[in-house]
Amino acid sequence: MTVTILCSGFGLGFYTPGLLVEAGLGRKGIPTEVLVFENVMGDAQRGRVDHSRRAYHDDFSVALMSQRIPQDIRKSIDPEQVSRLLQQWQAEGRRHFICLSGHWIYVLELYREQIGEALDVDLLYLDAIDSPSWKNVKRRIDKLEERYNEVWLFGHDEQPMNTYVDIAGSDPVQPYAEREKRLLVHGGGWGMGTYREHLDHLHNAGYALDIVLYEGDVPGDTEQGQRYHRMDPEWRTWQHNSEGRHTFPPFAEVIPGEPEQYQLHADYHMLCEIERRVKAIVSKPGGGTLADSFASGTPIIFLDPFGEHEQRNAERWEQYGYGITYDRWMSEYGGETDILEQLHHNLLTARQKLSPYPEQYAARYTQSIQQLAGEAGQ
Repeated sequence: MTVTILCSGFGLGFYTPGLLVEAGLGRKGIPTEVLVFENVMGDAQRGRVDHSRRAYHDDFSVALMSQRIPQDIRKSIDPEQVSRLLQQWQAEGRRHFICLSGHWIYVLELYREQIGEALDVDLLYLDAIDSPSWKNVKRRIDKLEERYNEVWLFGHDEQPMNTYVDIAGSDPVQPYAEREKRLLVHGGGWGMGTYREHLDHLHNAGYALDIVLYEGDVPGDTEQGQRYHRMDPEWRTWQHNSEGRHTFPPFAEVIPGEPEQYQLHADYHMLCEIERRVKAIVSKPGGGTLADSFASGTPIIFLDPFGEHEQRNAERWEQYGYGITYDRWMSEYGGETDILEQLHHNLLTARQKLSPYPEQYAARYTQSIQQLAGEAGQ
């Protein structure tokens, strides 16, 4: 039976971890399909998503303000597309789902009512507390925990982490002494935050930088070892490849005077290769970045968060000893690598004690399939 992984393009933190889970389950021989919420939205609504992405990149204050406005995503859903999707699910007997975005709950609730049966659904939370999409749905539909299995990837309240999303090729984790004195600097999937304000400071601290550009951004100097990378500006999360599947975003290194050659990998996004080799990631504390940090054993230097949920992400990561705020790193440790190496070892020690989420899910999935087969044979 196919496991349906429900993602969203409202930030890559609700998308790339889903594809990493898909890759992990694929290695276990479990059939999967990734769906993106924007594919059940109308064209005009998808256009507004694009507009927001550009506005949030250009002005972080606009992004922060948007979180304070309550939104009912149901107004963006195309009823005809949802109806066709539910008919397909019912015809194929879909019962197993992994949901990364609260937007999909409305569709799952419709499906559950349509077939009159319980579903096997993991709600895979990519933040330490509810993100805005989850807050909005829980205002309208309560007691989700009674119908669905909640999995807090980074722990929740007093519950510690008990799993992580692994990345193909990340074992063994690259030893810290073998990593270059480089930092990966970015603003998450939508290029949000204050990361551009710190580039000169980081240069002066003695680090070479891998910098992610967004859409119309242009590369700067390369004299101090700076490298620039860009996600294909024509690519969108709701697009499919020639096989009808969603892909990781294509990335290219941006070299002045040379054409950009976009590449993608089937099992992970291309920044993973950089994350494995640098001393730390400098970024806002988005859930996708935390997931990559744990899998690669690479600490995070936190910049300003995008809302309360990201603030709590940073607090939890710092509490675990896996990251540090930019201001504290500079003021208390002078921007040195010793503290970063300690955070790396903390990550490595914790990682060795946990089993990956796809592995845990595969065990439960197999048990569920066997149970269904037993019931059918009675």
